Amino acid sequence: MKTELFITFLVLFTIPCLAFGDEITVEKCDLSHLKNIAKERNTNIVINFYAYWCPACRELYKSVLNSEGVKKVLSEYVFARCNGEEGEGEKLFNQYKVTAFPTLLILDASGKELDRLVDEIDEAKIKKSLENVKSGRSDLEELAKRSDANPKDIDLMFNVCMSYIFKADRDKAKKYCEKVLKADQKNEKGYASQVLLSLGKYLYFRGMKDYDLAAAHLEQVIKLFPESKEAKSAFVFLISSYVKSGKEGVAVMKLRELIKKNPNSKDPYKTFAYICWKNKWRVDQGIENAKKATDLDPKDDEAWDLLAELYFLKGDKVEAAKAEEEAIKLKPSEEYYKEQKERFSR
Repeated sequence: MKTELFITFLVLFTIPCLAFGDEITVEKCDLSHLKNIAKERNTNIVINFYAYWCPACRELYKSVLNSEGVKKVLSEYVFARCNGEEGEGEKLFNQYKVTAFPTLLILDASGKELDRLVDEIDEAKIKKSLENVKSGRSDLEELAKRSDANPKDIDLMFNVCMSYIFKADRDKAKKYCEKVLKADQKNEKGYASQVLLSLGKYLYFRGMKDYDLAAAHLEQVIKLFPESKEAKSAFVFLISSYVKSGKEGVAVMKLRELIKKNPNSKDPYKTFAYICWKNKWRVDQGIENAKKATDLDPKDDEAWDLLAELYFLKGDKVEAAKAEEEAIKLKPSEEYYKEQKERFSR
């Protein structure tokens, strides 16, 4: 899928151990294996968590992790890439309460977390993080102390709050985020809506797997700041929270209400289909809604790609490949769609 809801790009990682450029080896995604090698080499572990649909993950792999400077630095460590939504990668994703893609997790040889980098990761940040780990420094702890000393600096407070959210540090996130919400009650700086969304989406939904608390925060975004850009993103994770917590009736009702408001728009049908795909839930209904979206706009390549995903999830590789072919016809320059069709055809 290509937007916030329909994201493009594919990152494949199917070989347990391979050469990464000329200087680094990518080990298989197995924590016991990684710890054993780290102990033998007396070094730390760096794990890159990704998802195949994540564009930022693709960019990190292509432009940052493959750069000569980063390869040279990472060659000193035990390095692995883990699909956070499959097999051992998903187990580790949940074990370390990873909150977003992409994430670089730095562990010692015993598996203890030392630091993590999330989302916008570049060469400078990777080098600085690894240097801080070696010296025992923590930039975030220093920022938190500065924030404590400057309680009127809302910008700094917001940065600390968000950093603790992405690290899934519930107590510290709560401490600083509550201060931000109090300081920006009317959302004049746009921080309140971002904090509520991030608490719900990243900390509670992805990190803590507390779907009731996730829903409570996401409901607040929509109720308090309905016109904010965060409200739209909150809706998708709110419905997913209902699904995960067993409130399927509420989820279906909210989605049908969305369609009822805009019956001639493809977007609510795509949203319904996306949530079905993302949660592996009511796949037949997802297919039905994706088809409706393609009926309303046959030239929407994203809708065809979503339909293909749902057919593949159902186990119908033939229909998945056919739907993906429609996406390719509409946008033949999109390499992702070609990779998708290849994946569906295996």
